[in-house]
Amino acid sequence: MLPKVTIIIPYNKDRGWLNEAIESVNNQSYRGEIELILSQSNNGVSHNLNQGIKQATGDYIKYLCDDDRLTVNSILDSVNAIQGYDFLHGRAVSFGDFNDVFTPPVINPNLNRMIIGNCMHGGSLMYHCSVFDRFGLFDETLTTGEEYDFNLKLLKGGAKLAYCNEILYEYRRHAEQKSLGHGVNQGLRQQQIKQIRLRYV
Repeated sequence: MLPKVTIIIPYNKDRGWLNEAIESVNNQSYRGEIELILSQSNNGVSHNLNQGIKQATGDYIKYLCDDDRLTVNSILDSVNAIQGYDFLHGRAVSFGDFNDVFTPPVINPNLNRMIIGNCMHGGSLMYHCSVFDRFGLFDETLTTGEEYDFNLKLLKGGAKLAYCNEILYEYRRHAEQKSLGHGVNQGLRQQQIKQIRLRYV
């Protein structure tokens, strides 16, 4: 029997793209069971992710931002590649205001390499459900770099990382992006990322 996969969409409000995100889940080529959880509150990404994880019943868990989309083979390719591993990352492509393909500069980074710079695209990630029992949940005190911190924690704890060389995720480039939007204070964001890195040095 194929593994069950949980997709969590964490969001504060529908900015007009939520239906596209949901449609990309419904259009998956994967023939196993897919559980979709919409986790909405104004308490931040980590809180919404954690609430979704607590409800999840899948063997594998993946999150999808409300303004992005999964490629049609995302779950199939991810499940095939993650077997025997704790979590997985892969390639992604942007669309909207700017189009580009993200290919990780290092496909199997260790903790030290990840501290130097994040080598993973957050949208491409998939986790085995057991990592949340072993390592805990996302840090709800963070307002940026949430998945970066969590992945550093996994690598420090010896979790096994897989890589998929397929494009797994489509991320929308637009003015309201949480990380690269026009209203984001990049200086402050970089200070916060630096504080995350210092946790694991």
